Amino acid sequence: MSGTGIEDRLALQDMLVGYCRAIDRRASADDAAAYYVEDGVLDNSAVGAPVAEGRAAVRAMIDGMFTSMASLEHYLSNFLVETSDTETAQLSAYVVAHGMPNGGDAFSMRGAYAVDASKVNGTWRIARLTFTPFG
Repeated sequence: MSGTGIEDRLALQDMLVGYCRAIDRRASADDAAAYYVEDGVLDNSAVGAPVAEGRAAVRAMIDGMFTSMASLEHYLSNFLVETSDTETAQLSAYVVAHGMPNGGDAFSMRGAYAVDASKVNGTWRIARLTFTPFG
């Protein structure tokens, strides 16, 4: 267990929940990508998606989700801050995602997010988010 204070622990959890809610609520792709540092990485390669490197690429991937999906819902649990100092942290969370592609069949995925986070101007941001499916 890390020595991370409760304020940082809650801020890290809020960062991940806020990012997922921005996607689920179909906020702008810019709003969702703003949760990442400028050179952040979104890695969903375990489910066949390309790795998005840099905020612009993350934004483009999110915009593609908005275009291709009629709906998407994330349910997060089992948050754990694994290591942390004052400027960086590693956390994990379980995720269940339900989606409905435009013109396709509904799907569900279960897995875990592994997140490297960095504090930028006093705010926690995603440096790297990796999804690993269960099973």
